[in-house]
Amino acid sequence: MAVKNLNKIDDKLKSMYDNQVTIATNQAFVDRSDLLFEQMNFIAMANKQALHLR
Repeated sequence: MAVKNLNKIDDKLKSMYDNQVTIATNQAFVDRSDLLFEQMNFIAMANKQALHLR
């Protein structure tokens, strides 16, 4: 994936999930990508331990 295509990919993802709301709230958008990244790293670490990888 080329870095120059990230904006295009981001726009496509936004349009794909634009109408899929999971919670009804009047709060402003909160960027939780850091939390998602931490959770993915934790899952990857747990999988490595379960598979006895180093």
